[in-house]
Amino acid sequence: MTQAETALSRRWARAFTVGEVIGFGGVPVVGGLLATSATASLPTDARALVLYAVAILGGLAEGAILGAFQLRVLRGIWPEIDGRRWIRATAIAAAIAWSLGMIAPTLDELIGLPPAVQVAIWAPAGALILISIGLAQSQVLRRVVDARHRWLRANVMGWLLGLPWTFVAPAIVPDASPLWVFGVAFLIGGTLMGATAGLVTGRELVLLARSRR
Repeated sequence: MTQAETALSRRWARAFTVGEVIGFGGVPVVGGLLATSATASLPTDARALVLYAVAILGGLAEGAILGAFQLRVLRGIWPEIDGRRWIRATAIAAAIAWSLGMIAPTLDELIGLPPAVQVAIWAPAGALILISIGLAQSQVLRRVVDARHRWLRANVMGWLLGLPWTFVAPAIVPDASPLWVFGVAFLIGGTLMGATAGLVTGRELVLLARSRR
């Protein structure tokens, strides 16, 4: 890569990371912790449904914030890109991803699910989560550059490598820890997720910038 392309890749990775720190850490994590604390006295069923709704709304906000930070970099490559569509597509895709990711644990709280059933739900849900944002964004990107399938592929790889951080970081926190400790762990996981996905997709962004219409 040229010096300019390296700088572009770094700007993208930085914007991606900051967007996830604010979007993931500042909305789903904080909102989830507040909702968890506020619903402690509710019946299990009601609490599960409230937390499910909070997760989806948090995902919507996370996607909008991430999309906004990404757009600041994209404008420098494709000034004609539809910014509103980009942010809207990213927000909706993130909300869908959260809704899919929370299906199994929510149903488990409501009706109780055997491990085999949870795996049967997680398998297709996980696949859809991985393609959600890349697929939505590629439909916006197709108006300014060809090879949108490459953007989808890069996003699948980026999220495949990045998402595990959000499971690993909280998993090492002892169960009896205060809620704020889990919040910090999720924030660290979200930061690493954003950095990982940003680095992977940043390399593809450079290639797409070369092939603009």
